[in-house]
Amino acid sequence: MRVIQVHEFVSASMDNLTTAMTLSDTAAIPELDPKKNKGQILVRVLACSISPGDVLMVQGNLIFMHPDSFPFTPGMDICGQVVDSNGSTRLTNGDVIVASNGTSPQGGLAEYMIVDDAEAIVKPASVSIEKAAASSSAITARNAVLDNVKAGDRVLILGGSGGVGSAAIAMAKTHAKASFVATTSTQKAFCESLGADKVINYKEQNWWEMEWEQPFDKIIDTVGGGNFTDKAHRVLKPGRAGGVFIAVAGDDPKPDVTSVWKAVKFFFNLPMRPLYTWLYKSQLPSYMLAMPYDFPKGRAEVLKMMEEKELDIKLEEGMPLPFTADGARKAFQTVAGGHSHGKVVLTVAKPI
Repeated sequence: MRVIQVHEFVSASMDNLTTAMTLSDTAAIPELDPKKNKGQILVRVLACSISPGDVLMVQGNLIFMHPDSFPFTPGMDICGQVVDSNGSTRLTNGDVIVASNGTSPQGGLAEYMIVDDAEAIVKPASVSIEKAAASSSAITARNAVLDNVKAGDRVLILGGSGGVGSAAIAMAKTHAKASFVATTSTQKAFCESLGADKVINYKEQNWWEMEWEQPFDKIIDTVGGGNFTDKAHRVLKPGRAGGVFIAVAGDDPKPDVTSVWKAVKFFFNLPMRPLYTWLYKSQLPSYMLAMPYDFPKGRAEVLKMMEEKELDIKLEEGMPLPFTADGARKAFQTVAGGHSHGKVVLTVAKPI
């Protein structure tokens, strides 16, 4: 089968991308062992989307996400067709499903992939294969918005035209019933079409320096960097009054956690800001790091929203990309650049 292979970590500048990432057509199709692979299914991959987590994986930023060996196949968010249901009580051969490889960004950029039965949700017929594969970011948005935003809240979403931000706008207005949703983006018309009441062009204005009629109840940061948390108190209610800064992306969207010592420091620092803002909640907004959880439930809810036309997934211009070495390289370059205005996805095959 054809697979994309990564032979060494890709540098931050991506100057070794051509040699580090190649296409092989001699890989063996994975086989299911009924005992060893109990609870797993074999899927023929139809489309695979690429997210920032995939970039971290191929660049080796996080030691706890390093592959067991090289070469490895990147990608984890897919739409595919079941070819061996392996005794599943939910799925049958031929079902077109949406799935992810758990929390390990490996295996998706291949013609066949083994995934956990529990991770797979049958794709609604009205949802396209490419948008189904690209729906994973909307799960992150779902957790950030529906777990935290209440009816009547005033919400500011940083990065409204990205995969997570665009879904967050739609969910904040349609499902959470926020009274006012502002966002930062250069894509004014697109964000307004999702329901944004105010779109701030971040190239022209700083949201923390603007005069707002009332402070915000929630800020959802899908961008990261920029030290936004230290600016939020200017426009966001203090924690005691319900103000929360929800970080989908951290202060450094591409952290260097390439050694055990750096990993220890990274995890030690994670609770420091929430603790600090809790101690000073009368003055500062609360800080919450949005952590991933229960992806199957979120995936089912997101796909239902898409089926009922309550949510649409915007693809980056020029998508989908072809399943070639150049297509894969372009996908990773686009996501790593940090300025895409939609999801990046590759078409791997057509359903049988």
